[in-house]
Parts: sequence; structure tokens; C-alpha cells
Amino acid sequence: MKYIKTLRSKFGALASASALLMISQTIVNAGNYVYNLIMGRWLGPSLFADISLIVTLLLVVTFITVPLQMTAARYAAIHTSADDNKHLAEIQKFLAWLGIGIGIVFALFFILGAPLLQNIFHTSSFTPFMIFGVALPFSLLQGVNRGILQGQTRFTTLALTYQTEMWSRLLFGLFFVWMGFSVNGAVLGISLSFIATWISTLPARIGLPQTGFPKKDIRGAVALFALPVMVSQIGQILINNSDILLVRRFYDSESAGQYAALALIGRIVFFATWSVVTTMFPIVARKHKLGEPHRHLLWVSIGIVSGISVPVVILTFFFPKAIVGFLFGTQYLGIANLLWVYALATTLYALANVIVNYRLSLGMGRETGLAITAGVAQVFGIIFFHRTLAEVVWVQVSIMAALFVTLLIRDLMHETNWKYPFAK
Repeated sequence: MKYIKTLRSKFGALASASALLMISQTIVNAGNYVYNLIMGRWLGPSLFADISLIVTLLLVVTFITVPLQMTAARYAAIHTSADDNKHLAEIQKFLAWLGIGIGIVFALFFILGAPLLQNIFHTSSFTPFMIFGVALPFSLLQGVNRGILQGQTRFTTLALTYQTEMWSRLLFGLFFVWMGFSVNGAVLGISLSFIATWISTLPARIGLPQTGFPKKDIRGAVALFALPVMVSQIGQILINNSDILLVRRFYDSESAGQYAALALIGRIVFFATWSVVTTMFPIVARKHKLGEPHRHLLWVSIGIVSGISVPVVILTFFFPKAIVGFLFGTQYLGIANLLWVYALATTLYALANVIVNYRLSLGMGRETGLAITAGVAQVFGIIFFHRTLAEVVWVQVSIMAALFVTLLIRDLMHETNWKYPFAK
């Protein structure tokens, strides 16, 4: 009994918070899949490839949104544990204004560069890029507020913001497409979901006093932490999205649309395990700040991610045609035999991502260099090996396996203070 109580005290916070976010994220993923399934069936592979491209570009922009969120989360965890709302409010204000500025730059890029982007990606119109760009500042602002909620472990409110994003995107998008606006309608739904999500994150400001900006040395410390997070996110973007962009570039619209469906199904592993990393990060940061043990949380997180991922890989191995046919229809069956391979690549990256974020929560960012190296390697690997879609997917499996094994070995070496045999 005493042993069970000890386990609960060690793992209870992570497990319960992960369970809450996992339930919420399961609903969110289901809604997003319904959205994509309906769009894929209503519009067909060619136009679905255009929508998938916009969603991919949204994920690319997260190389700024996620660092803002994770930085806010870490400092919210630290200052909340010290009951220091004043400094937390200063950092929130600083990050929010930084997000607004960067968001405006991105908005101008997509609005003014829409014709060029249309030419690069061979889309049917440049208008979706303009619609997408207008609301981008709200996307960055909600990232800051989500980080505050995450760092304060207000996971219920945080989960509701993701529900708001999914439901608004689903309802607005389907309504406008049903009204006959096609791809433009779907993208308008995405843009309106940014605004709705930002409104849902405003409770993050509750309890924070009105303050000025943090002092220069604090801004420098914030930037110093945000830099490796941004590097990590660039690596994640390259790993998660470069394949879709490159396939869109090298293949015809029909094949690109089929590959987008493959990626959407295969990535269920990554998004299903996202809640584990989200809850682990602030808990580890707080325990590290207070000098409490936290190493066990890394292994618990890896165990949970493995427990979710492995069954998905097994299912996609034995029932690929049934899964693809049920979700997207017979038009997409050409990629069914690659489904388990893509799920395996995503599993390996999800495990690697746990280690990277664990180290980041401790303020250690060297592992992010490995993530971005893997992302760059994937880009060049696909550029040189893309004769078939199978080549594209196996390139990703090879690189993700190497990344996970390397990160695991480095982490074990760090914990045991093991040195290279020839190190001085």
C-alpha cells in the first residue's frame, strides 16, 4: 500500500493532467479528422491538396508560436511556484507585444507574396494565402496566453482553448465550403478559428497585475531560453511538414493529395501523444526549480507515448486498406501500403520529441541542434530520393530512428556523467 501511494505521489500529477488533455485532444483530433475527411471527399484529391498546403503553412508558422508558448509556460511555472505574479505579468506583456510584431510581419508576407506562393506551389488561386495571412497575429497571441495557462497547470482552461479552435474551424470551414466558397471558404474558417481561439485564451490574464515590460537582463534571459526552443521547433517543422511541401512540389496534385491523406492518418500518433509532452514540460520545470526529483517523469512519458504509438503501428500494418478506405474512400487506396511505415516514422519522432522537451524544461537546449540537423537531413534526403512515395517515407523512418537513438544515448551519457573514451 505504501508503495502504491509513493507511485501515485510521483506519477499522479503527470498522469491525471495527461489524461485530461488526452481526452480533450482525442476529441480535437476527431474533429480535425472529420474536417479533413469531409474536405477530402467533397473537394477531391486535387483541391484537398490546396487545403492541406495551407494547414501545413500554418504548422510552419508555429516555429514562432510554439517558442512563445513554451517560453511563457516555463516562466509561468517558475514564477507561479514563487507566487510572483508581477514578473510573470511583465513577461506576458513582453511576449504578447513580440507576438503582435512578428504576426504583422508574417501577415504582410502572405498577403503581398500570395502570387509568388501560388506560383511556387502550383495552387489554383492566390487568394487563400491572403485570407490566411490576415489573421496570423491572433495565432501568435493565443500562443502566449496558452503558455501562461500551461505553466500555471490550468489544464482544464487550456483544454477548452483547443476545443474552441477545433470546433470553430470545423463549423466555419464546413459552412463556407457548403455555401460554395470551396478552398477559400475552408481557409476563411481557419482564419476565423484563430480569432475565436485568442478570445478563449483571455482568462490567462486573470490575476495578473498591470505592469510595464521586464528589465533588459530579464528580456535577455527570456530570449536566451526561447532561442533553443525556436531551433527545436524549426527542426520539428522540417520533420513534420517538409515532406508534404516537397511532395506538393515534386508530384502532381492527385498524388500530393493522396500523400496528404497518408500523412494525416500517420500523424495520429504524434498528435495523440502531444498531451504527454504538454503536461510534462511545466511539471518538470517546476520540480527542477524547487530541487525536487523529476527524472522518473521522462521514463513515464516515454512509456505512455510507446503505449499509445505501438498499437497504432500494429493496426496500420494489418488493416491499411480498411483504414484508408473507411476514412478517405477508394480514391486514396494507392497509399495504403505505406500507412504503417509512416506511422512508424511518426512514432520514432514522438519518442525523440519527449527527450528534447524534457531537456528544454530543464533549460538545456543542446539537443535541439540534433532535431534541426535531422530536419535538414530529411529535406535533403527527400530532395535526392523521391522517385516514389515509398522512398519519401523510408527516408523519414531512417532519419527518425537515428535521431531517437542518438538523443537517448546522449541523455543517458549526461545522467551517468559518462565521457567519450578519448575525451580529456
